Amino acid sequence: MGCIYIRGERIDVSNDRPIDLILPEWNIIIKDTVIGHGVWIWSNLNIYGAEIGDDSSIATFVEIGKNVEIGSNTKIQSCVFIPEGVKIGNCVFIGPNVSFTNDVYPRACDERGKRKLKFEVIQTMVEDGASIGAGSVIRCGVRIGKKAMIGIGSIITEDVGDGEIFYGTKASKKGSIV
Repeated sequence: MGCIYIRGERIDVSNDRPIDLILPEWNIIIKDTVIGHGVWIWSNLNIYGAEIGDDSSIATFVEIGKNVEIGSNTKIQSCVFIPEGVKIGNCVFIGPNVSFTNDVYPRACDERGKRKLKFEVIQTMVEDGASIGAGSVIRCGVRIGKKAMIGIGSIITEDVGDGEIFYGTKASKKGSIV
């Protein structure tokens, strides 16, 4: 038996098997998730089928999808989106409003106009000690190396090596659909 902290209040939970925790007064939904000892959780968040390492902290308005792995001593700031397919190492900092993606070619409907129910999840890896600045967008399929630093507002579309510093945006016309 271990504990987690919800808005600073200690709650005893099992840290070695998935738990469900629904706290409507704080808009917290945690389903089928393994949460390590000493994790701090704030409010207004959803976590579905993830695994979170010891002594990490998760701020408000965070969405974490199924099969996401988050290491120990990691800080996730407010308004972060982490979908299925993302693995985050130990001692990682993720600034506010960071969004990860998990589908290279997302579409609502197929060629016949029918709503798509499935998509291909592309794996993304953030290695130990990396920092991702506020408002950054991370394209699926990239690796962010150990102790790498991503500046605020960056759009990451390629691998970032260990200890490298990346910042900036890359939007420009690449073609047409019609």
